[in-house]
Amino acid sequence: MENFLAKELKRKLDESTPRKFDKIHVSKRPFQVPKLKKQWHNAYGRPLKVPTSLIPPLQPEIDMILCKGQSMLAIELKYFKRKGNSLNHSFYEGIEQALALLRWGFDHVALWQLFEESISAEELWFYGGWTWTFLHGEPKHGGLNLPIEFTFMLVTKSENEYDFRPIQPRFVSGVHVRGIQLDVLFPIYDRRFHFRTKHPNPLVKCPEVQKLRRMLVEWLKTQKV
Repeated sequence: MENFLAKELKRKLDESTPRKFDKIHVSKRPFQVPKLKKQWHNAYGRPLKVPTSLIPPLQPEIDMILCKGQSMLAIELKYFKRKGNSLNHSFYEGIEQALALLRWGFDHVALWQLFEESISAEELWFYGGWTWTFLHGEPKHGGLNLPIEFTFMLVTKSENEYDFRPIQPRFVSGVHVRGIQLDVLFPIYDRRFHFRTKHPNPLVKCPEVQKLRRMLVEWLKTQKV
C-alpha cells in the first residue's frame, strides 16, 4: 500500500500548480542495481570480508525522493490502517529506515505517517502526535530531537481520488482546558501548503556520505520520473 500511495502522492505533486518539486522518484531500490552495488563495495569493502572496517549496509528501498534544484529530500512512508482493535503498525515503525537514509547524504530525510480516515482523533494523537513528540521534543519532555522531518497525514478517498491532508498538533492550555488539538491542514499539493524543512542532515559533510551521495545522484540521472 505504501508503494501505491507514494505513486498517488507523486501524481498529485506533479500535477500541482505551481509545481513544488523538479523531480520526484518513487520506490527506488539501489541495492538491486549491480553497478551501484559494485561501487558501494569498491568504496567500503564487503561485509564480513573486512573485519577491521565498519561497512554501511545498502538501504533496501527508498520510498520517495523529492528533488528541487540541487536539494534532495528522502521520504520514508508508513501507512496506518485499522487491524482489529488496534492499528497495523507501532508508532515508532519507520524511524529506523529514516535514520538509515541519512547515510545517503540527502539534505533532509523525512518520515511521513499516513492514516486511513476511519482512525479516530484519539488514535491519531496517540500514534502521530506521540511520534512527533518523540522525534522532535527535548529530552526533558520525552523527545530525542532527531534530525528527521516528520509529518502525519489523514488519507481520504472519494471515488478513485485520494487526498493527503497533513495534521498539525498543538498544545492547548487555558483555565478550563489543557491538552492537544489536531488541526487538519491544506493538502500537501495545494498552493497554500508550504513545505518546511527544519532538520538538516548532520552527516552531509562526512567524506564517506558525500561519496554515497555522488553515486546516488549519478544513478538517479539515469532513472525515469
